[in-house]
Amino acid sequence: MAQSDLDSDPAHPPEFASAECINLVTRRRNGAEVATPVWFVPWNDKVCLRTATRFGKVKRLRNDPLVRYAACDWDGKVSGPWLEGRAELILATDARATAIDRLLDARYGERRAEMNRLMQAEGMEPIFIAITADAP
Repeated sequence: MAQSDLDSDPAHPPEFASAECINLVTRRRNGAEVATPVWFVPWNDKVCLRTATRFGKVKRLRNDPLVRYAACDWDGKVSGPWLEGRAELILATDARATAIDRLLDARYGERRAEMNRLMQAEGMEPIFIAITADAP
């Protein structure tokens, strides 16, 4: 995704245009929050990412799709306002996953290619997450 597309994302604050990651907060069954910095792309007024089906955030999202998220650096240091939203899990076989994957490749380049190789070597099954921000 081009930088200008990031700049013009109407659903998210301007901090998202320059953010390396988002800090994604999911909830355990007991209500405890778990924050994870993740790579992302805006797509169709959503924030989208890819992870692996075996990761804890996927289990937590299956139980509770409500999330909080904010622009951040790789260490999770937040650089903008927190937003609330609802996450949708998208299987890798879904056509939307292909579009999201291409945007992630374009945004993160060789770093993402290396991550893809590591995930494949570990036999991790990809799954995508699309987050729709709640109305302000």
